Amino acid sequence: MGLLIAIITTICWSLGIFPFTEAAKRFGTGALNQYRLLLAWIFISIIACVYYGISPWQLAVSPSSHNYLYLGLSGIIGFTIGDFFAFNSFKMLGPKLGSLYTTIAPCATLILGMLVLDEHINLMGVFGLLVTISGVIWLTLSKKDAEEAKQHGFKRNKAGIIYGIMGALCQGCGLVLTKLGFQKTGELSEIPTLQAVWIRLLFAFSAAMLISVISKNFISNSKIIFTNKNKGLGYMLAGTVLGPVLGVSFSLIAITHLKVAEAQTIFALLPIFVLPFNYFFYKERITIPSVLACLMAVWGVFILIWRESIVVWI
Repeated sequence: MGLLIAIITTICWSLGIFPFTEAAKRFGTGALNQYRLLLAWIFISIIACVYYGISPWQLAVSPSSHNYLYLGLSGIIGFTIGDFFAFNSFKMLGPKLGSLYTTIAPCATLILGMLVLDEHINLMGVFGLLVTISGVIWLTLSKKDAEEAKQHGFKRNKAGIIYGIMGALCQGCGLVLTKLGFQKTGELSEIPTLQAVWIRLLFAFSAAMLISVISKNFISNSKIIFTNKNKGLGYMLAGTVLGPVLGVSFSLIAITHLKVAEAQTIFALLPIFVLPFNYFFYKERITIPSVLACLMAVWGVFILIWRESIVVWI
């Protein structure tokens, strides 16, 4: 059951990339990020209240200030900023290469964990990190794959690559801050996982709204959404339901049935799942370099996740 739910989670996240890519093309990344975070927060609020059997007031007052501080920062960096970069990457590079850049996030988490959480890395972990980065570089530089992607409206430009890297770094940083949000004086706090997601989304959409107000884009972004410009509302709704709502909810269920490392291993298969979906949605051929590069990047993530077990086994 845990394995099946983990696979469903990865499928949801993989599928969610495509409607978000289309919504980003139609609405622009700023408007999309602003309102899909609000929509996701509303959905998660309902799910959390029903799942835990508590009122919205209890959902808000039970976390500590420590939880709010670190989980709030995590939401802003991971969702507001990180997903802004990621959506731009998907829009420019395409879902195939854009999803591959997400494999850099565990590498960023590992490095930041060493600096912030006093975690350690062995030689096997360094090897896994290099393997993942090599896979990403391989597909990025593949001329054959670049030509195939160009025929479907995607191109290998510096901005898309930078956005992909920054998105992965922000997601990695967000995960470290999330872990800090669960810890208090070295011990795990009592806050339930779904409630932590609720806090992250609360701060994420609030930050996105504030940024749009400061940049004087709030009215224009709102007009784009509420007038359903270029008919992108359905795509935004589909991406929100598949990703932040179903994906997150199923991932929490999967972790209750599997060890965290086992669940993360299945989740890391996202770029592999994206390949056939990408062919279905955009008719972009699956090239040999894309398959090998994805396998290499995912293999590197597997090594990172299981590095301690691998060392013991050797």
